[in-house]
Amino acid sequence: MPMSVEVRSRRAGLLWVLAAVTGGVALSYVRGHVYVPGDAAATARAILSDEFRFRLAIVGALVSQLAMLFLALELYRVFAPSGRALARVLLLSMVIGVALACANQLPNLVALLWLKPEPYLQLFTQAQREALALLLLRVQNGAGQGVLEIFWIPFYVAFGLLVLRTRALPRVLGMLLVLMGIGFAINILDKFLVPQFHPEFFTRLAMGLGALGGLPTMVWLLVRGLAVPAADART
Repeated sequence: MPMSVEVRSRRAGLLWVLAAVTGGVALSYVRGHVYVPGDAAATARAILSDEFRFRLAIVGALVSQLAMLFLALELYRVFAPSGRALARVLLLSMVIGVALACANQLPNLVALLWLKPEPYLQLFTQAQREALALLLLRVQNGAGQGVLEIFWIPFYVAFGLLVLRTRALPRVLGMLLVLMGIGFAINILDKFLVPQFHPEFFTRLAMGLGALGGLPTMVWLLVRGLAVPAADART
């Protein structure tokens, strides 16, 4: 029996919550308790002092990406009948973003292995290994995160436009999702073109717009679902 749009939309909301919780906890742990900018020794101590939690953060980030992939699949199945081109953009952008996000966890694993006292690493001093571990985490949390967020832009913009087109969700949520994508675009341009120009402000701007667009949409999908089947909606 085909799954109803209401069930798919609520499942999408549940997957989004799972992705937000697992990914948010993992990211906050690495950035708040492990990665110490400019201090290689402190970063190395944080990794080795609680290796299990560091590995758990990596697993949490991967689980988050798996949930986002299935979220995109559910949204594609819901919206494809009403806007196949935009639905394909939504799905393809998330597939690429998830692949990049999974690959972006490799620097964390390499940093952990690099700090291990393996015999073949004895050619390098402790300070050298700590410096490289810090560089790997810097790449993972900086350029690596920025590259994968590029594909969040078309995902959220396409999602918002589909909502505006079908009216399957309140139009204000569609506008907020589009703004969410624009916020990521502005933040990425700032980070790659003029990284010294108020980076914290633009990061907070992207996070604020992300919360403003993502949280209410997530809750609406989980609690209310789609108001009407997307295939039957009219512009």
